Amino acid sequence: MNISKSFLTILTNFVLAIFGSILAFQTDFLLFVPILFAIGIPLINLKKPIKKKIGMTLIIILVSILIFFLSILIAISFDFDKYIFPSLIYGVAGILVLGINGLLIKSINLNLKIITLTFLLSSISLPIWILGTENVSIVNLKSIAFIREFGVMILWMTLTTIGIVCGIEKPVANTV
Repeated sequence: MNISKSFLTILTNFVLAIFGSILAFQTDFLLFVPILFAIGIPLINLKKPIKKKIGMTLIIILVSILIFFLSILIAISFDFDKYIFPSLIYGVAGILVLGINGLLIKSINLNLKIITLTFLLSSISLPIWILGTENVSIVNLKSIAFIREFGVMILWMTLTTIGIVCGIEKPVANTV
């Protein structure tokens, strides 16, 4: 069975996002979320010697932590509206995560199409989450503490990863 690098990246980041969120929920140490989320893309896509891979991954982690907390602080500091302003913040945060990964990982293309797609996916995570939690009556998602606190972050991380993954160069098959 041959798993594509793109699918493996999405799966890895999704699992790391959930695991980081569970750790943060259990320990009240929110840094677990951006740290574990930031590991997934370089883990799968960075093709460097181990020392360089660790160094570049640490840079991605530090920048991701900064992006993560700044976007949260900016979004909660301004009380304009429920959808548009926070969505723009999270869209820009998605582009910044794409940017740091694209600058350090050769196989990730940074072009207008991928930047726009990542922005759109990252920015729609909040409206989708709000509409879903307010209008889905099968299960009251707001009543589950873990989902209430970390669900939107997991959705944002997943959609941002999908945008980034669309920029990963597909390997060319050998035709020998």
